[in-house]
Amino acid sequence: MYERHLTTALDTGPLLPALREILTHPARLDELISDVGVPQGCLVGNTAAELVPRDSEATEIVTRSYCRFTDIVAGALRRAQAAGEVTDTCSPEAQAQMLLYLVQGLSLVSRAGLDRAAALAAIDTAPDWLRA
Repeated sequence: MYERHLTTALDTGPLLPALREILTHPARLDELISDVGVPQGCLVGNTAAELVPRDSEATEIVTRSYCRFTDIVAGALRRAQAAGEVTDTCSPEAQAQMLLYLVQGLSLVSRAGLDRAAALAAIDTAPDWLRA
């Protein structure tokens, strides 16, 4: 379900606003909690924090999920590079990897009760390093 949501979000319109929406999701869980169609939390992030690397099956699931995330995002970044929307000074795969680290880190930190305004301000800096 998350991969379908991710693919749909990245395929509709300009990439940078779609990426912002994806990145802000963990910081906005308190307002999204009542939205029935929105995933609640990050099962993969929770699994990584609690089970990896002690559980080989969990490790495989998390690794596969992270690979799918980076593949989907790299594909969107590749299209955005070709359209001149984002910088092509580094590979889409490296950019996607950085975005994975950002969203997973934010998801983890949000469980500790983050400062939402500070988190959203930090997220708003991400497009700066992607902009062409």
